[in-house]
Amino acid sequence: MPSSDADQAARVRWDNLYVAGLGKYLPQRVMTTEQAVEQGLYDAKVCAANGYKSVRVAGDQETGPVMAGAAGRIAVERSGLANDDFGLVLHAYASHQGRDLWSPASFVQNETVGIGGPAFDVRGGCNGGLSALELAASYVAARPSAKAALITAGDAFQLPYVDRWTADERSICGDGGAAMVLSKQGGFARLLSSVSAGDPTLEIVDRGSGPWTAAPFEEGKPINLSERRRDYLLRDEFALRSVLERMAKTGDWVMQTALQEAGTDLKSVQFLVHTTYSEPVAQLGIYGRMGFDRTKTSFDWALSVGQVGAADELLGMTYLAESGRPKPGDLLVAAGSGAGYVWTVAVFEFLETPRW
Repeated sequence: MPSSDADQAARVRWDNLYVAGLGKYLPQRVMTTEQAVEQGLYDAKVCAANGYKSVRVAGDQETGPVMAGAAGRIAVERSGLANDDFGLVLHAYASHQGRDLWSPASFVQNETVGIGGPAFDVRGGCNGGLSALELAASYVAARPSAKAALITAGDAFQLPYVDRWTADERSICGDGGAAMVLSKQGGFARLLSSVSAGDPTLEIVDRGSGPWTAAPFEEGKPINLSERRRDYLLRDEFALRSVLERMAKTGDWVMQTALQEAGTDLKSVQFLVHTTYSEPVAQLGIYGRMGFDRTKTSFDWALSVGQVGAADELLGMTYLAESGRPKPGDLLVAAGSGAGYVWTVAVFEFLETPRW
């Protein structure tokens, strides 16, 4: 768990920060897990255990930043803010963004709010969207001239670099983009608190102990995260237990602290969105561990979309907001975790049901 100094630095209760707009973009093409098994792309036993139903599959021109830009335009339009109100654009992602050595964030900025304020890339793995939220909240709160920030996330997982069905045995990768407008000028929901913590001693779990490479895709084989993890976790009988214990302790601390900072508890929360891990991982490590009612999450919908890189939590929030289910006074918790390892939890209060 974080030290006492980190405790104070990582916990924040926010005042006058609002969600003014949300947006999502999902490719039209749907591929079911049943089809993937029939075609020999996905192992039948893994499929049955994980519980995913389908994924969205991007076309050749639907790169991560293209989809993020499309979601961003929806969020900006829904916010009702002018382009010059935006003092920051943050774009989060986990996968290849269509080009090497360029700025996807600047592309997204140009596609959404045009010139004005800086644009930065955020690499936080599956926690990227919520990492960007944390950074945007601090930036907007600290700068009087920054009235709003646009946060986007977008990923497309394509061969030969990533095989969406086998890259990670705990999940399957879906494609899509999502966006949030964070504003000091009001919105339909208020950001009450956000808390992040990291445990860098665990970064080797996803890096593995193999040699460094000189360039992406140097070996010419799709990325295999499961192989890297097994290489580290199976080195002795205590490794896996130790990693799981550390992850659970830090994840629990982040959740409890975010709720405390928001002045509430889990029993008072109406909705939860989280990283779209497989059924066993979500049950044992997230909503099941918390004793939270699954029907109050976006998880069943997310299992038909796949694990969309950095966008899962923003997608879940958008899905719930568009459903009209959250009512004034309802609380929503967004919980993410990503390679590194970094955890973020944010607590929101709905002030009204969005008209859209």
